[in-house]
Amino acid sequence: MFLRDVWFSYQSILSEELSKKNYFIFIRKIFGSLYKSLIKLIRHKFSINSTNLDKIENKNLSSLALDKLFIHFNCDKGSYCFFDKEKIVSHNYSEFYDKYFKNFKKDKINLLELGSHEGKGLASFFFYFPNSDLIGANINPFQMQFSSKRLTELFVDVSSSRSIHSLSDYLKKDLDIIIDDASHNLKDILTAFSILFKKLKSGGCYVIEDMDQFKALKELNPYSGEATPLEILNKINDKQDFKTSFINDESKKYLIENIKDIKIEKGSMKINEINVSDIAFVFKK
Repeated sequence: MFLRDVWFSYQSILSEELSKKNYFIFIRKIFGSLYKSLIKLIRHKFSINSTNLDKIENKNLSSLALDKLFIHFNCDKGSYCFFDKEKIVSHNYSEFYDKYFKNFKKDKINLLELGSHEGKGLASFFFYFPNSDLIGANINPFQMQFSSKRLTELFVDVSSSRSIHSLSDYLKKDLDIIIDDASHNLKDILTAFSILFKKLKSGGCYVIEDMDQFKALKELNPYSGEATPLEILNKINDKQDFKTSFINDESKKYLIENIKDIKIEKGSMKINEINVSDIAFVFKK
């Protein structure tokens, strides 16, 4: 299975460059990504430069509260983390995740995180959901710092609907939880949401983190007059129609007909004195 996953990522990386007609980058990545894929296979086999979560000696991790897990793995989903050795207030999403997910902590679930990066969030959820299968999807599928029989790392470019569809087709199982912690670009958030919400099981939850960072980081929303994810979700909550260039009519109809409930919370992290920690939990009927 691991070899199959690496092969999927390798093919997908090359396919995306071809689709964008980036021929020079395509040729460079034929060899560069092949080299990285081989290194990844070697590191996986011999647990080099990664932490095997299955073999962690500290068995007490499973008994820790979720915020303690986020802090342990230095994940910015927790109440604080360290950046360049400096302690900073982070998003503080722990209480919201625990509030909505604690009732099925022991269930056998499938969880996908977009923008998994080094895997700190997934490592935390590994112990919070001890019977889960975890999938990290990232534009750089070679930076995961953790390994496990329950953990998979795959390529996705959330700026490409083609890439998101490819990931969706590759994942044969439907998902219980999807977390978008990827680019935070307005278009990317809405494109991924419209495609991957369909992969959720009935009763599943789609989480959008940091979904209103546009207030502080204008470059994440270069689109004039487009509704933000927060505005769209509020309209769906109020049973109002919404307009966006990034969700087609078929997907919009599907979302409206299949969303059961939306809970919007606010964490603690600030950028330029602006709170950028809006988080949405969107539940499927």
